[in-house]
Amino acid sequence: MISISPNLIIEAASALDVEDLGAIGAVGGQTAVRHVRRTGVDLVLKVIALGASDPTQLQRATREVELLADLDCENVVSVASTLIELGEPITGAAWLEEFLDGDDLSALLGPAWSWNDAAEMALQVSRGLAAGHARGVVHRDLSANNVRRTSCGVWKVLDFGFARYTLRSGLTVAGQPGTPGFMTPEHLNSYSGGPMPASDVFAAGALMYAALTGTPPIPFSGDEADYVTRLRAVSITDLGQCRPDLAADHVALVRRCLHPQPARRFVNATKLAEALEKLQ
Repeated sequence: MISISPNLIIEAASALDVEDLGAIGAVGGQTAVRHVRRTGVDLVLKVIALGASDPTQLQRATREVELLADLDCENVVSVASTLIELGEPITGAAWLEEFLDGDDLSALLGPAWSWNDAAEMALQVSRGLAAGHARGVVHRDLSANNVRRTSCGVWKVLDFGFARYTLRSGLTVAGQPGTPGFMTPEHLNSYSGGPMPASDVFAAGALMYAALTGTPPIPFSGDEADYVTRLRAVSITDLGQCRPDLAADHVALVRRCLHPQPARRFVNATKLAEALEKLQ
């Protein structure tokens, strides 16, 4: 497996004229995420190592940057540069994104949230997803790790790198990417089209359920076969049973998001956002 070299990170920082302040998250692997600064502004530098074994990597990265540039929405992380290619021949690529303070949703889960807090998170996440859906883009990997709350209280959707263009003949990756605990039943059915806008609605419902109960609706215990079986069956303890204090219409909204049949959910994130607004 290709791993990123320190020299590639140095080259990227030089090419984009930024000061490297250190890693964000885990160090190593094929991707580096760095906290950088340029003319007093904090930014995020993303660097990927490219290998001959997967010629689609550069296309995927280019698509992600173009995608984020198209999604002008407060609730989606924004890009701060175009993608640049590194090396000759090309051995990597890099770009800049806005720097977000605050915490990922995964760090905020635990004790059950109030309905108002969970609904506000879901509303802002839905608006970010809706910006993508309006352009024919499905996120496909929405999880607690790629939703972030800034210190100003704004929720942002991150990591559209595996997103799928449904209205373009854009590149798609083999299989269906997803994060165990937040995957949708459609992730197991790529032969029938795989994730769709209603799949992002399922994932948003999973985020709400996790916030309201402290655990995802279909938690991952480490046993992949067991998880797949429960995901395929959409085996979920009803929210009303976990939180009998919630209003019936609140439980009904989350239950609809998590319906096994995509056609029975909100058709897209715009409709989910509208439903959440009506309950405010």
